[in-house]
Amino acid sequence: MQGSVSILNVSPEAAAMIASGGRISTMDGTAGEIYAKSLAAGQEKNEKLIGKVLSSGHTSVLEHCYVNLSFENVSVLAEQFLIEFRLASFTVKSRRYVDFSKAGYVSPAFADDAQRVVFENTAASLFRTYDALEAAGIPKEDARFVLPYCFCSNFFCSMNARELVHVMNELTYGRGSRIPELRALGESLFAQCERQLPFLAVRKPEAYRQSDAFCPRQVQLLASKAPVTVLAAPQDAEGLICGAYQLARGYVPQPLTEPEQTALLKSLLAQPRKRELEQASYTLQFGGLSLAALTHLTRHRMQALCAPELLKTARYDRYVLPESVRQAGMEEQYREAFRLADETAAQLRTAGAGEDVLSYLLLSGQTVPVLTTMNAGELYVFFRLRCCNRAQWEIRDAACAALAALRKTSPLLFSLYGPTCFVSGKCPEGKMACGQQAEIRKKFSK
Repeated sequence: MQGSVSILNVSPEAAAMIASGGRISTMDGTAGEIYAKSLAAGQEKNEKLIGKVLSSGHTSVLEHCYVNLSFENVSVLAEQFLIEFRLASFTVKSRRYVDFSKAGYVSPAFADDAQRVVFENTAASLFRTYDALEAAGIPKEDARFVLPYCFCSNFFCSMNARELVHVMNELTYGRGSRIPELRALGESLFAQCERQLPFLAVRKPEAYRQSDAFCPRQVQLLASKAPVTVLAAPQDAEGLICGAYQLARGYVPQPLTEPEQTALLKSLLAQPRKRELEQASYTLQFGGLSLAALTHLTRHRMQALCAPELLKTARYDRYVLPESVRQAGMEEQYREAFRLADETAAQLRTAGAGEDVLSYLLLSGQTVPVLTTMNAGELYVFFRLRCCNRAQWEIRDAACAALAALRKTSPLLFSLYGPTCFVSGKCPEGKMACGQQAEIRKKFSK
């Protein structure tokens, strides 16, 4: 199966809107008057102006145009690549709730039929294991760990035109160019832009050309034994945030007592605008997240995420083993899935298969170390969502471990952080609430 991408919607009068952005800095008149002039100028003149503005490097005008995309039956490998673009929005078909036994998978470009047969036999076996796990009563969110990265994903994606140009070039000429599926998606987007939005079909092969990065010393990358390690943190986060709070209200920042800091932080957390929290940033290393959990983490946009090249670090003997698998007596079949994928990968590698094939054989349950930096504002959102009982169990465990580590680093601040029912006293889940709010609040108060 081969996936596709389609441009579903574009901002009305996109060329006129972008051209208005190019005219406003040098033309008299109000914003509305300039937009009216751009409409009257016509498509040809607007596109000519856009080309002139872009050639001078002022690409920010493209951000006035918004594009909606649909990705149909692309691999999860492609999904993971795309959701790393932080200036885009994504809504993905959930593997926690949807049955993927009939989802199908994307076939990579094989060098010969022998490689294809080996790969397809293994993919079929892994899907049968997925079916067997589900039949044994194992939740879909746990059964998915044995699915290979070739299985199909469907999602919506929206971004401004400037980010679209970046994505298209990254797919076609940058990091995605090594994988035929990704390169084809990039070429498809370029072709659609050339027909519908020619001023966006800006190809930059030289700017995005890949080269091997210099590494002074090659070492074996290993997952940390600690679930979460705080690598960097402000010395006095509470003082930094409280000082910013005072400054933003016109006061000279001055030291506060601990009770005063606590009262101020509580007041700040209760407000819709919490910009002061962004003054404090933390760097966390997760010792080993499954590829599925990495997807959950990546969806948080306001962070600097650094995940390693998967083929260099995702070993088949490092994977999550859900408790539901043990309880169902399916541990042997579950472990066999990873052993089979490892054996097939070795066989294909010996036969000359490269990254463009082997990447599709990674399993969702394999673990990799991950590094991220988030400010205290994004961490507030992260913990509210991911410490909740409704969150997927692996990312919830990782979030709780991260919160425990941060409470040792900045205890006053992070003693106020936790799931929504803890920080606000109310559960937002409605009928899907866990019904354990009192126990949860007690747990996170300790």
